[in-house]
Amino acid sequence: MKQLSITALVFSHTSVTSVAMPIEILTLAANAIGGAVPHVSIISPTHQGITRQSINHTDDLLMDFAPSSLLSDPDDEQQPDIILVGSLGFPEWEPRHCSQEVMAWLKAMDERRIPIVSICSGTFILAKAGLLDTGATIHPHFSPEFKKLFPHIPLYTDKKIISDNHRFCISSAYGCGSHMLNIVELIYGQYAREQCAKFLLDENDHSSSYDPASFAPYRQHADPLIHKLQDWMHAFPSEILSVADLANKIHLCERQMKRRFKLATGKTPIQYIQQIRLSQAKHWLEKSHKTIEEISHKVGYEDTRYFRELFKRCNGLTPKEYRQKYHYC
Repeated sequence: MKQLSITALVFSHTSVTSVAMPIEILTLAANAIGGAVPHVSIISPTHQGITRQSINHTDDLLMDFAPSSLLSDPDDEQQPDIILVGSLGFPEWEPRHCSQEVMAWLKAMDERRIPIVSICSGTFILAKAGLLDTGATIHPHFSPEFKKLFPHIPLYTDKKIISDNHRFCISSAYGCGSHMLNIVELIYGQYAREQCAKFLLDENDHSSSYDPASFAPYRQHADPLIHKLQDWMHAFPSEILSVADLANKIHLCERQMKRRFKLATGKTPIQYIQQIRLSQAKHWLEKSHKTIEEISHKVGYEDTRYFRELFKRCNGLTPKEYRQKYHYC
C-alpha cells in the first residue's frame, strides 16, 4: 500500500490532542500492516499554528509542523488520502474560522469522496461548509451554540461518532481513540483495525464476529431488549432466521421489534445481520486463504453469487478485489 497522506486543518486555538491522537492511531495502523509511516501536512487558513509548540514527535513521523496556508489545488491529482479537522478550542464562533477558500476546498475534497474527520468543535467547520445536513455530533459543551447556528442540522449529542459515507464527526478530542478505529478500517482494512484495538483497548482478537470497535456506533442506545438481540446476532450471525424468529427472541411482535431496532440502531434487523456477516467475511478475506465460496458459506450465504453482489454493493469492492487490497497475512 502506498504511503498515506494526511492533511490536518488547524486553527489558532486548536487542541493538540484533536489532531495528534488521530495521527498517532493512523501511524500505528500503518505499522501494524508493515506499511510506510504516513506523511502529515498541517494546514492553517490563517497561517497560524497550534498554540502549544511542544508537540511530541519522532523522526519516524513525517510531519511538517510549520503550518502552510496553501490548500491543495482541487484539480491536482495529488490529494490527501484523509483530512482531519481539528477542534477550534474556545474561540468566539465567527465565520472567520472558515473562510470561503477553506469551505470551497472542503467541498471539493468531499466531492472526491476523500474521508473527512472532524474532531470535537471542528464539527462547526463541516457544518459551515454545508457537509453535515444529515446529522452531526459534538461535545455537549458546544451543543447549545451549534443548535443556535445550525438549527436545520440534526444533532445527536448522545452519540460519540456519526458517519455519513466518507464524512465522520467525533464528539470528543480526548475520547476519539476508539472511534478512530472505524476510520482505520476504512483506510487500512479490518485486520489493521483489529491490531490497533488490541494495542489501544487491550482487546483480544475475537474469532467471532462480535467486534466492539466496528459496531460501537450501533450500541449507543439504551434499549435493553435490542442490546439483548444484538448480542444474540453477534453470537450466531450465520444462523438463518426470519424476522418473526428474531422478534420471538425478545418476546415482541414483528412490528414492535422492527420499529425499536431501527430506532435504536438506525438499521433494520436484516441490514444489521448483513453487516455482521460481511464484517466476518472481511476478516476471513484478510487473514485466511479460504476460497470466496468457502467464506460465503461460512458467514451464512449458500448462494455465492448473491454474496459477491452484496459484498460489492456494500463495500465498493468485490471479495477478490478486497482480498487483493487488504490481505496482509
